Amino acid sequence: MVERRRPVRLYDRAMPRSGVDMARSVRPTMARAVLRTLGPRHAGEPGRRVERLLGDGLPVPERLHARLVAALAAHGATALRAAAEGLLADDPLLAELSRCGDLPQLLDRVGLVEPWFHAGHRTRRALSSDGSSLIIRHIPSLGKNPVPSESLLVCALYVAGTAAAAGSTPRVEALRTGAARAAGWRLSWSDGPAAPDPRPLDAVRAHVARDPARTWRLAATAALLGLAPRTLQRALAAAGTSFQAELLAVRLEVAGQLTARTALPLADVAATAGFTDHAHLTRRFHAHYGCPPSEFRRTAHH
Repeated sequence: MVERRRPVRLYDRAMPRSGVDMARSVRPTMARAVLRTLGPRHAGEPGRRVERLLGDGLPVPERLHARLVAALAAHGATALRAAAEGLLADDPLLAELSRCGDLPQLLDRVGLVEPWFHAGHRTRRALSSDGSSLIIRHIPSLGKNPVPSESLLVCALYVAGTAAAAGSTPRVEALRTGAARAAGWRLSWSDGPAAPDPRPLDAVRAHVARDPARTWRLAATAALLGLAPRTLQRALAAAGTSFQAELLAVRLEVAGQLTARTALPLADVAATAGFTDHAHLTRRFHAHYGCPPSEFRRTAHH
C-alpha cells in the first residue's frame, strides 16, 4: 500500500493570502540558521513545518519564518547573535562580506544582498564621519516595518557583521517610535577608526540599489559621491567596468530578486527595477540569466 503523504501547509488560515505574501520567502540558509540555534525542543510545530519544507526543497514563507524568529528572540540577545553568526559563516552569498576590510566597504556591499534576507523591508545605514557609530533605520519596501523580533534579528546580523570590520563588538541602542517599536538601531564603538571614502564602484552600486528606477546619470551620481564626473569615470574604468555597465548590473540583480521572491507582475518588476517596459526587461534578463523572467520565476519556486 502506498502511503499518502499529507500536503504541507505553507500558511496558517489566519495569515493573509495575497499574491505577494504567498510568494515571499526567506533564503534556506537563514531559516536553517534560526532553526539550528533554536533547536527542536523550542521550535515546536513551526519548526517541524520549516524542516519539512527545507527537506522537500520548498521555500519557507516569511510569515512562517517570523514565528520561529519570535521564538528565538524570547531566548535573548545571545541566541540571536548565535543565529546571526551561523548565517554569516554558512551562507555563500555573504562570503564576500566577510572579506571587507572596513565598515564603509561592508555597508556598501550589504545594500546589494540585503533584499534576499528580508524582502518586506529594507534598512537605511548612516556611518558617522569618524566611524565611531552606525545608525540603522528600518524603511518599508514591499510591506511594513518588521515586528520587534525580526528587528532584533536584523540588529544581531549587523552586530555580527560589523564586529570583524570594526575590530570590536559594538554597543547597541534601540531607536524607538512613539509606540515603543524599534525603528532602528545605533551601534557604537569607543575607538572607531576614521572612515575612509568607500570605493567608487561600491558606492555607485549602493546608490543605484537604493532606488534602481531613478533616472541615473554619471554626472549626478558623481556629485552625490563628491567626485568630478571624469574622476568617477576613470575610477570605474580602472576597476574594469563603466557607469552604464554597473547601472544595468544592479538593475538586473534587483529584477532577479523581485522575480524570484515576489508574485509581482513582470511589468511591475520592470518598472521597479528601472527597465523601460516588460519587453526591455525580458531582453536584458534573458541575456544575463539565460532564460526569460517567467521561466526564472518558475525555476525559483521549485
